[in-house]
Amino acid sequence: MKILSGIILIIALTINSTVFSLDGKELFIRYNCGSCHAPDRKVVGPSLLEISKRYGQSEKAVEKVAKLIINPKPSNWPGYAYMPPFKIPLEHAKALARYVLIDSLREIDGQKNEQSLDDILEDELQFH
Repeated sequence: MKILSGIILIIALTINSTVFSLDGKELFIRYNCGSCHAPDRKVVGPSLLEISKRYGQSEKAVEKVAKLIINPKPSNWPGYAYMPPFKIPLEHAKALARYVLIDSLREIDGQKNEQSLDDILEDELQFH
């Protein structure tokens, strides 16, 4: 009986982690972030490259940007449209922040073979 209980627990944990795994790109699409943010150009809001350049790619940066997604500070980005607060779970905000700061740049780097990610991040032509 203990073996059966252990197997059921393992299956439940596997299903639970699969169901609740968060994909930042999927959340970016679900929350319609692309209507204001593009990977490498200014739209209504700053580009994902510009956001990553400003905050970095550390876990501390992910945490900070996640909190700013939930409760934006318009004074951080003067000259851009006001970003409304997103009343979403912190874990969703962290997954979004990780996508914005890190994962989206890998996608951009793959699309721009002629220019490395370091070159893109250092590009002085970024909108400010």
